Amino acid sequence: MDLQKRLDFIGETKKKIFDDSRSSGGRKTAAERMALLFDENTFVETGAYTKKRANEFSESAAAGQYEGVTAGYGSVNGRLVFAYSQDFSKMSGALSEAGVKKILAVYCLAEKNGAPVVSVFDSSGVDVTEGIDVLAGYGAIMSKASILSGVVPQYSAVCGTCAGGAALIASISDFVFIEKNNGKIFVNSPFVIKNKTENAGQNLGDAELAAENGQCAKVFENEKELFASLRELVEYIPSNNLEENVYLDVEDDVNRQTETLGDFVLTDDYDMKQVISEIADNGKMFEVYENYAANMICAFVSIANTAVGVVANQPKQSGGAICPKACEKAARFIYLCDSFNIPVLSLVDTAGMLVSEKAENSPFALSAAKLGSAYSMASVPKITVNMGKAYGAAYTVMGSKGLGVDAVMAYPTARISILPPETAVEILYGEQISNDQDPSKKRAQLTEIWEVETSSPIEAASGGNIDNIIEPAQTRQMIASAIYLLQSKREARPAKKYNKLPF
Repeated sequence: MDLQKRLDFIGETKKKIFDDSRSSGGRKTAAERMALLFDENTFVETGAYTKKRANEFSESAAAGQYEGVTAGYGSVNGRLVFAYSQDFSKMSGALSEAGVKKILAVYCLAEKNGAPVVSVFDSSGVDVTEGIDVLAGYGAIMSKASILSGVVPQYSAVCGTCAGGAALIASISDFVFIEKNNGKIFVNSPFVIKNKTENAGQNLGDAELAAENGQCAKVFENEKELFASLRELVEYIPSNNLEENVYLDVEDDVNRQTETLGDFVLTDDYDMKQVISEIADNGKMFEVYENYAANMICAFVSIANTAVGVVANQPKQSGGAICPKACEKAARFIYLCDSFNIPVLSLVDTAGMLVSEKAENSPFALSAAKLGSAYSMASVPKITVNMGKAYGAAYTVMGSKGLGVDAVMAYPTARISILPPETAVEILYGEQISNDQDPSKKRAQLTEIWEVETSSPIEAASGGNIDNIIEPAQTRQMIASAIYLLQSKREARPAKKYNKLPF
């Protein structure tokens, strides 16, 4: 065969592979998704000519059915990233044994090169004609993703149906993004559940539900927004666990005063997101899991051009009281930051641990222990600013000095105590108050004394639990200084099989 015939043959084969790929119902093809994810003209496909194997049940394979997974690598904001995408326009995105091989090849390349992996899910399930072999493939992908967890960042984009084994693989990743209109994630099909359960919910597997139960980090109106946000998130996280923290080229004065913060903390229901924006470079923050446990905020910011993970109570929601879901959310986020060498900043203003029977039945103690353990086990720089209330166990688990936090600061208005003032006064002076001629006045006097003296940050600082009492206007400057101080921090820990607690 001469050269021209070879070129013609290759051209016809390419046409056969790509011509049937069409957008449908707002869903894009794999090729279109790669174009949205990667920098222009940088995507290089791998295994492009992989063909589904023929078998006695599948005549289409013998006729030249090409695999419905697009895989490869490219540049995202100038950084190497590997990705694979299922394509519903080919074989309904059904995963075959050949597709498994393409996906595993991407993970292997990512491991060798120390680069992130992006998985895009849009599939009707597995190719049933291939039987148990393709189910074994799910296990192989899950195994590889698990081994690389905490080694390279893993991101999942659910743009269509993500069911069964695919849902498990997506959930192993560090962040799951879902497109609102077509994205669904579930283990058992809503159709199956409806047949098994009376009055089954119509929203099973929907994006909003996944966001509310903490299964996904963000929900988007369309795929364009999803991939734009994913590109932004990639900037905050190093490419692997051996790299130093990332440097973001942001123009903002490191010594900029945060004058308005003093006014915020004088109110009981201020929005902590405004505080974070005031501290961050150019007021920019990237929040994750905002629809799950809204009383706890987890977000990435840049401070002094350094990527920082922020864990903060939200006074606007139940006074920032900490519930089991908030503990789980923050612990998961801290573990991720620790895995990829990102400093953790804690902003504390909480009414305490949530008092409710439902919380105690969660079980609450286990969730709170996970949060405290996450802080204790993290070896990255840890900085805490006590801005308002911090009572009892809530003070302890929210990045206290006792958990090994490197730098702890407090505002003069901070109230740190073993118990809320009202509770402490009632326990200690209940009889004295009831015997007084004016119990209400006596209670108010004793509560004020407790707030001013016993719960003062000076009391905590005198015991070495607070390093410095700062003015709110100094917040950004002092945090930046602490980050600079701790940039070369090294901390040896005892060797053990697992570095994380099981969740």
